[in-house]
Amino acid sequence: MKSLSESLCPCGSGQVYSHCCEIFHNGKPAPTAEKLMRSRFCAYYLKNTVYLLETTWPRQHDGLNKSGIMKRVDTTEWTRLDVVRTEAGQTEDSKGVVEFKAWFKEGAGESAHHETSDFIRDNGRWYFIYPDIPAKLPGRNDPCLCGSGKKYKKCCGC
Repeated sequence: MKSLSESLCPCGSGQVYSHCCEIFHNGKPAPTAEKLMRSRFCAYYLKNTVYLLETTWPRQHDGLNKSGIMKRVDTTEWTRLDVVRTEAGQTEDSKGVVEFKAWFKEGAGESAHHETSDFIRDNGRWYFIYPDIPAKLPGRNDPCLCGSGKKYKKCCGC
């Protein structure tokens, strides 16, 4: 029997896990929003809650329901991922959108969680943004979140 590292990655990329999501789970930043989305699905599949928390935008950590995330990881058997579309989210972008269907077993059948998620690149790393958790905004003199290089007060914070 193959080890997970030698098996196809659960994210559905068609690559072997050791050359796909494992490198991100071991600390290398995902270069695009889609690769982060795939590695997060893989983390759900492997029940890797640490990675899920680490790849959530740090400005939302105070509002995270960590026990809810852990419960969902523990009680759901994720089966496959279909990426429907991506919008921006490339290495040169500061924001991105990934629409996906994450399939899971429920009772005797399979169901899909269909979502369109926002991602942000902050300090050179991509992060998942929870839509229902408020973000702690930067101070007036901090760099703007959009990556313009301007101070927040002179850009998106006006």
